[in-house]
Amino acid sequence: MPSAAQRLCRDVVADPHAPLVAAVAGPGGCGKTATLDTLARIYRDAGVPVAREYTEDTSAALLVDDAHALDDDTLDRLRRLAVARAHRLVVAYRPWPRPPALSALGAVLSRCRLPVVLGRLDRASVAARAQDVLGHPPSDALTDFLFEQTNGVPSLVDRFVAALHETGRLTGGRLAGPATIPDGLIEQFRHDLDCLDEQVRDVLFAKAAGIDVCADEGAFATGLLTDTGDLVPLARQAILSLAPTTPARLMPARQAEAAALAGDLDTALRFTDQVIGDPRAPDRPRAVMVAAAVLARRGMLARGADLYRWLGAKALGEHALAMVPALLGTGALTDARQVLASTVTGPTLLAGAQHLTAQGLLDTITSTPAAALSRLARAAALLEPVGQTALLVDDPAALTAIVALHCGEFSVGESVLGGHLSPRHQLLRAWIALRQGNLTCARTLLDTGDLLEPRDELFAAALAVAIARRSGDVAALTHSWTRAREAVLHHTTDLYMLLPLGELAIAAARVGESAWLAAHLADAERLLDDLGRPAFWTAPLHWARLQAAIVAESPPEAGKHAAALVRFAGTHPALADAARAWLRVLAGDVDVAVVERASRGLWAAGQAWEGARLAGQAAIRCRDRAAMSTLLAFARELTPVDTPAQAQTATELLGTPLSGREREVAELVVSGLTYKQIGERLFISAKTVEHHVAKMRRRLGCATRSELLTQLRTLLMA
Repeated sequence: MPSAAQRLCRDVVADPHAPLVAAVAGPGGCGKTATLDTLARIYRDAGVPVAREYTEDTSAALLVDDAHALDDDTLDRLRRLAVARAHRLVVAYRPWPRPPALSALGAVLSRCRLPVVLGRLDRASVAARAQDVLGHPPSDALTDFLFEQTNGVPSLVDRFVAALHETGRLTGGRLAGPATIPDGLIEQFRHDLDCLDEQVRDVLFAKAAGIDVCADEGAFATGLLTDTGDLVPLARQAILSLAPTTPARLMPARQAEAAALAGDLDTALRFTDQVIGDPRAPDRPRAVMVAAAVLARRGMLARGADLYRWLGAKALGEHALAMVPALLGTGALTDARQVLASTVTGPTLLAGAQHLTAQGLLDTITSTPAAALSRLARAAALLEPVGQTALLVDDPAALTAIVALHCGEFSVGESVLGGHLSPRHQLLRAWIALRQGNLTCARTLLDTGDLLEPRDELFAAALAVAIARRSGDVAALTHSWTRAREAVLHHTTDLYMLLPLGELAIAAARVGESAWLAAHLADAERLLDDLGRPAFWTAPLHWARLQAAIVAESPPEAGKHAAALVRFAGTHPALADAARAWLRVLAGDVDVAVVERASRGLWAAGQAWEGARLAGQAAIRCRDRAAMSTLLAFARELTPVDTPAQAQTATELLGTPLSGREREVAELVVSGLTYKQIGERLFISAKTVEHHVAKMRRRLGCATRSELLTQLRTLLMA
């Protein structure tokens, strides 16, 4: 038993009747249950009753195992007991899953007493553990073999030694016979795997099959991975031996899903192609859903929609609702309605979120922005517990933010994005900051520190262009446009990229390369025609194209888009009013009252910068000096003030400059631990720790390690 666990047991032996609040944490198989069993024996020997499930009886010692699997209500009750500090309470849990209620409980437990963190055994401890099972010391060769095969995971050492001993393969502390895994041990692994989350199980099977996928916290929490993310040799042999009797777990569709969840999109597409291209291959629905989700990230939503149509809604069952965002995003309104009307919503959180997402997106075309935002925001909340284990064309939070950006409801977009730091969410936060006039914040958020897939790269490139244009930085605009030209080449036109497409249209006009976007804009117009030209999506694109026409000094083109906006006056009065004002300004007819009213309308609609630009351009074209001065002052009044102090707003917008995991890493970095030691403490690989540190360093703009440490100490004290 590790020293921390021994100290806990000694404290209980010393005074078993004293209140005690403690946590025992560690990945699977590292001795949490054994520690609780030891404590239970100590308490019972001292005449203290023991409870293994929640109770408010203060006379009992409450020893709770596997708290990570408990519901929120039970976790909250345990937290209240811990706060009171009147009970004998010890809670054991894995580092994943870690719902908010468990994090809150863990925080209280940690304040009461440093948690007992269990991990792997060193070689000497493996030898001692084997001796406990055998009754005599193992040979050096056997110790080396056990240490290598189990990676020091306590439960694996116990199981392996016992299984080898029971089958007569150990003689005098030495291994006699083949080093194969006894059948009984394989069956234990089968049970362990069946108890795991399906997505985690698929990652383990993929790794056993030799697929180079990145492991997430869930896989590390099983205790079956080494620090470098490889399977423990004994676990790999056992999982491979189970593969022939569980072939579905190693089918390409499952492998594709595991790869996609781990971020290896090339591998995911390679495996889905095997399934989709083989008429005899089972599990095609899974392969199609994985392929569609990956293709969407690759900027090819239309190809994903084609795959859905090819398979058909009937084959997808309740998951057919996943088709709707792809169908609507590519203009297939009739097909989307049919799927939504004919699909029965399943009982799971995912099914409920898919239904709300589908209906919410349809509302942007057939109903009101308020109805759409309500359904989409509820979908995001419903899907939050499922997290990153759901493969969708796009996640509801991102779709909610896109819809919120189109209708100026920035607070809604901020609330659904929460503190999540995925590149997509961070870029959408940056767009919100841009529309709020905070260019410093937008610049900060633009640097995600990650290599972006085509969909996110398009949003990032367009955002860089938008920042440069609003800053009046011609050199930056030219540089950003070069990046944007490349990004556009890798992305087909769909409904959800109209926001960056409109911004790029204005930039293209500014640099004299409007022809570069002609095909994408034509596709966008056809897409909107197919959807019946819904005002919600159509009016903002007309506004962007009006601005592009003004920049390109093309009055006929400007007149066409202004006329279209006037037709949408009922749903977009601010844009219609501003379009009329622009046409008058371009014609040299500057009416101060008209311009001020239109500019204020843009400001109220979340387009402050555009309102200031209208007033400024009107002032330039005004012949009356007094009117010119009035409009210039008004333009300055509307122009969002961008000062260095706003750099802090990026931190505020993200809630914290560090994610929860990064804060944990930061605390251990400043305490002087190595990456390997940090990884062991947090049950992640040293490489993952290095990645977190590099990302923090980029985000905080630190040139040296000492500078980073200084910044981190300041943040952690805040």
